[in-house]
Amino acid sequence: MKVTGNPLLTGASGKIGNLVVKQYQDKTVITTVPDMSRRKLSPKQKENNELMSMAIIVAKSYKADPRLKQRACEILQVPPNKVFRAIVKHFLLSKGEGNLFEETEQEKLDKKTATALKKIIRTEIPDAEAYLFGDRAKGVHTTQSDWDLLLLTTRNYSSAIKWKLQENLLNYTLQQGTRATILLVPHTKWETAPEYELLRKRVQDELVTLGS
Repeated sequence: MKVTGNPLLTGASGKIGNLVVKQYQDKTVITTVPDMSRRKLSPKQKENNELMSMAIIVAKSYKADPRLKQRACEILQVPPNKVFRAIVKHFLLSKGEGNLFEETEQEKLDKKTATALKKIIRTEIPDAEAYLFGDRAKGVHTTQSDWDLLLLTTRNYSSAIKWKLQENLLNYTLQQGTRATILLVPHTKWETAPEYELLRKRVQDELVTLGS
């Protein structure tokens, strides 16, 4: 429907309720919002919608991770404020198989190291819940960043067991050019003891399960 002579609609555009206002040269046109409830999508359209949804999820995860965001900027050669759209476009064009989404050799090595550390920990302290904190947990690490580990247990362990575990972890990580440090503490003590309060508040939002 074409509308003329209504000053309230002059220059207006957008959605109002179930109406859409558009401007065409000197004319204001009002149409109803299309009813899409009975629309049937073809298999190709469904596939494209699913691909777009996945692209948006991936782009959000990359944007939220400082390390992945920086990598995306470098590979796609875009500034940080344009990286989201660039990731979505790259995902759609490559159908999720672009070079941005491939694991680097360092990422493969880090994953292998995390799995090995988790196995060492379980061998010495089966009940330990292992978490990363520090640069690796925040995604801002380098190839030589420490593996800072918080190990929460159901009971106290002797210093001898602690030092044996530390030695085994250190021996493994030194082969990768890094090192592992551990904080071994009973879960209840970590949650309530005053000596851990400052550290707990500092790292509680960055803890990442080891090997996740």
